[in-house]
Amino acid sequence: MKGKLFNLLLSAFLLVFILNSCNDMTPDENEGSQNETSITNTWKDNPYKVNVIYFVPNDLDTIPGYQKRLSNIMLHVQKFFGDNLKRAGYGYTSFGLDLLSDTRVNIITIRGTKGKDSYPYSGGGGAVLSEVQQYFMLNPGQKKSEHSLIIIPSYNSDPNNPGGPPFYGLGRDCFALDYPEMDTDKFGLPGTAGNLATKWIGGLAHELGHGLNAPHNKEHKTNMSTLGTALMGSGNSTYGKSPTHITNAHSAIFSLSQPFSKSIRSDWYSAVQNKLESVKGEFRDNKIIISGNYTSSLPVKAVTVYHDPFPAGKYYADYDALAWNVQPTGGNSFSVESSLDDFHTLSGKYQLRIEFHHENGTVTTNSYQYEFVNGVPNVSIINTRDLLNRSAWQAISTNSQEATDGVIGNILDNNFDTVWHTVWRTGEAPLPHQFIVDMASATSVNGFAFANRSNLNGAMKDIEIFKSNDNISWTSIGTFALIAQQNWQYVDLPQNESMRYVKVKVNSTNGGFQYTHLAEFGAY
Repeated sequence: MKGKLFNLLLSAFLLVFILNSCNDMTPDENEGSQNETSITNTWKDNPYKVNVIYFVPNDLDTIPGYQKRLSNIMLHVQKFFGDNLKRAGYGYTSFGLDLLSDTRVNIITIRGTKGKDSYPYSGGGGAVLSEVQQYFMLNPGQKKSEHSLIIIPSYNSDPNNPGGPPFYGLGRDCFALDYPEMDTDKFGLPGTAGNLATKWIGGLAHELGHGLNAPHNKEHKTNMSTLGTALMGSGNSTYGKSPTHITNAHSAIFSLSQPFSKSIRSDWYSAVQNKLESVKGEFRDNKIIISGNYTSSLPVKAVTVYHDPFPAGKYYADYDALAWNVQPTGGNSFSVESSLDDFHTLSGKYQLRIEFHHENGTVTTNSYQYEFVNGVPNVSIINTRDLLNRSAWQAISTNSQEATDGVIGNILDNNFDTVWHTVWRTGEAPLPHQFIVDMASATSVNGFAFANRSNLNGAMKDIEIFKSNDNISWTSIGTFALIAQQNWQYVDLPQNESMRYVKVKVNSTNGGFQYTHLAEFGAY
């Protein structure tokens, strides 16, 4: 009897001890327990999850309650993405999160090896990423996808003025910050608390969009009254406060991002061979219609067309970019209609970008330029021309070329991935540069075609074209200006010209570089 009583007292003592031990745990530890209710999150079975990382410089500490607050934020943003993709017709789908329970996200805490001054806003992202990558090398099982959101405690002690660490996207990695009052409960509150929640939580959602493959874009004009501001435009100033949405075009991008996938594949973001065979731009019924045909080594799931205004003094700033997307039709063709009713500006120059979104998440891009003239877009300037047969042509000379991978013959090999490049490895040869092409016989020419590589630094800008029938006596046809765009662009001659030999002299380049290059050369 005494033994039984002793055992009962011992069991009671152990039970009290265990309960007290649990109560002594910090709120973050206790609420993160695997013993919570079963997980019912809609996207819990996504095979890929966004890596949510809390990176703490060694002269800072974690901010109290960060696991609970940031879990609430991530689940709020996850649902926001799901609601918007459903509205856009992609089903109720969103990015996966590594969950400990219905209400808790597994946030990986990494202690930095240096102080906050080593991870500044400008340029500090690379230093943080280096340590994050090292952590994943040592803990490969913790990496759930190719996409990471890295959150860093604010460097400012004033909770009403957070800031300091990196806060932007770097490819499939992106950065945000944390501060004591950062909580979805602050949405809608008047004054500083509500404004800060919108700014910094909205900013987190915006930067996560970059980390999930989306560039900036702007809401369509006709959607403003109902859907409000585009998240990837100025949504970081409206999220949680006034209507904010993900555009249909960006919903298509997200639907093909790895953490949204329901299936496993081994070729995520691997290279794809995609060639835009023909493209046509026309203006009809108050719409810009961009159509074309392409070939691709991997199926294209969506084609997106961006109309991006050129601001003064900048190449382009895609916060103002408007985007439309379609699914390709049979035969690898597409046609995208963009109503001018949705444009905010009907004047000036635009960059036109055609993006192909492949089933493995890879994006291939083609860029052009057009201009509004008296309110009418001259998009026909992008139309593909029928080029003369080049099979008998030869590139016979140039003043400068990289011997291994930049020879002049590359401009006639029908391969956009190989280029002529002037010498640069051993020191740049100075401008001007030139090359000569033999067209094999006297040829009637209305104009010439030039195709750049994807990197436009050093692309040909101001050129002069000469003709000859003997490669000795040369006559200038005129001077012309090329623009910094990928793919074919065309130079119409003032009149039809006959020649066997053509010489192109390059007098200046995009960006002011001394070197230059060209992927393909043709005539029509």
